[in-house]
Amino acid sequence: MTVRVADGPSSSTSMFTRSYVLAVIASHLYFFTYHASIAEVPRALSGQPAWIIGIVVGAMGLAGMIVRPVVGVWLDGGNRVRMAKMGAIGSTIAFVGYALDLGPWPMLAFRLLHGLTMAMFTTSLLAVVGAAVPAVRRGAGVGLYQTAGAVGQLYAAPVAIGLMNTLGASPTFLLTAGVVAAALIGVWTVHDTYPPVVRTTVTPWRERAWVSRSAFLPALVFLSVTAPWGAVTAFLLEFADERSLANPGLFYTVVAVSQVGSRASVGWLADRLKPSLTVVPALFAASIGLLLLSVTHSQSLLLVSGLLYGLGLASTQTSIVALVIGRTPPAGLGSAMATYSVAWDVGLVVGGTLFGFVVNATSPATTFAILALLPIAGAALFLLRVARGHEVAVTS
Repeated sequence: MTVRVADGPSSSTSMFTRSYVLAVIASHLYFFTYHASIAEVPRALSGQPAWIIGIVVGAMGLAGMIVRPVVGVWLDGGNRVRMAKMGAIGSTIAFVGYALDLGPWPMLAFRLLHGLTMAMFTTSLLAVVGAAVPAVRRGAGVGLYQTAGAVGQLYAAPVAIGLMNTLGASPTFLLTAGVVAAALIGVWTVHDTYPPVVRTTVTPWRERAWVSRSAFLPALVFLSVTAPWGAVTAFLLEFADERSLANPGLFYTVVAVSQVGSRASVGWLADRLKPSLTVVPALFAASIGLLLLSVTHSQSLLLVSGLLYGLGLASTQTSIVALVIGRTPPAGLGSAMATYSVAWDVGLVVGGTLFGFVVNATSPATTFAILALLPIAGAALFLLRVARGHEVAVTS
């Protein structure tokens, strides 16, 4: 049976190594392209039936949900940086495929490739960063790393739409592919400071850790805020039309701003406080944001709800990642990051599909109010089960 060991991070409190800085830059560039694609792909499919656009756009999340457990097992076999390189190369190919303008069904194939390679890139690079950041700076290190990705959300969509309006779809996709290639250049020189060390025997695939025990319950807690986000992104425009809200796009801007502002600060707090003191308030903030959204009739209240929900979503994410890294042996960090990341993919798919039936039976407002119960359930799960766990040793 395979046994993997790895030295843990040193006792040094310095996290700004060359590899960490390069990983942060690469994360920003890559997530810029992801958020740009959310605007670029639907615009490129303009004129197609709505159900076709929905299938093509949603295929990326579905691909990520399916392949992340496999990616986690691969990562625990070593070569985490190589996996990140392969992810960046595959995503570059996907954007070049988008630029070919071959129609919706070939674009669907490239969208599936994009989802697969994004799972490879994001999961592997997060595992590299999580293993390398000193334990005493784990929250701050992870928070800053995730902030770099969130910053891309602030301007990716406006830039992408502006370029498409000026240059057209194909040149814009090619420019975006160039940004992914720049992320690849950054990743190429990242060093995996504490990679898994493979011993002599090989574990059969059926016996490997497809789901991380240390990350499973924390991932369910994270799911309690990602599922509502999936529903909000799917039905906010319909809700805004019903309530005659002028510019619902500002909701996403406020969410992005609150995420950027909260990740690094919450990470710093996570290094100094018990996990329950950061996770539980974040979940309640998300719940209150959803409740306010359900009763919103004005632009100002819409923005307040976005501020609270963005704060809750980002703070929960940063705290949960730091907690999972702290409770996972280095040998299983790839599987743990994959299990955690699946909660994002599942949340987007479930929120936009399962709760679509609730919207059809009731209304977006009623659905948002119902969804406000999920973070409360997540807080209960955290306090009753997750908070009672203990960190594992991160040294061999």
